[in-house]
Amino acid sequence: MWLIVFLVAIIAVLVVWIIFFWGGGVYKQRRLQQEIGALRGELQRKQEVNDALRKSLGAGAGSRLKQYGDLAEFVRDLESLRCAIAGSKICQTMLSKKYNMDPGPELLERILARSGVDSVVKGRLTDEMLVGEIGRTIMKSLDSGDTIERAADNAGVPLVVAKGQITRLQILGYLDSRLKLTERGRYALI
Repeated sequence: MWLIVFLVAIIAVLVVWIIFFWGGGVYKQRRLQQEIGALRGELQRKQEVNDALRKSLGAGAGSRLKQYGDLAEFVRDLESLRCAIAGSKICQTMLSKKYNMDPGPELLERILARSGVDSVVKGRLTDEMLVGEIGRTIMKSLDSGDTIERAADNAGVPLVVAKGQITRLQILGYLDSRLKLTERGRYALI
């Protein structure tokens, strides 16, 4: 009889050992399932917080793509305007189809009136692309009373390049017909 009790006790110990310790057992499996559940809950909470932050910042994937697309189109229009003033027929045709206007200050205003790009960004990009450092140097020289030749020397460019730049600045409304700075030209020098 003691033998049967001893064998039952050994079997019970082996069963407990198999359940709790050998190969993971039920206890380890339940503990791991609880950890997985807790991690899933934490992941879900963090995703909800992330989505809420994106919505509050307006940084959803769709809105970011639209902003970048609007900015790219704005830069493309400025580049086309610069090329059209330089004499490119393709750019003139493209801008005429899109805006029904010839290159000039009115077309620049229409391009600047586009929505989707911050007004400060539009202003700075416009000045950088259409005026540039050479244009600013020429405008400063002309504003201080220098001749076109002296302004070209100050900018470090040949006279023909300076005259082309001055023509572009006049067409776009940065300089008036007497080579004086307009309000837009003064803003570009800031």
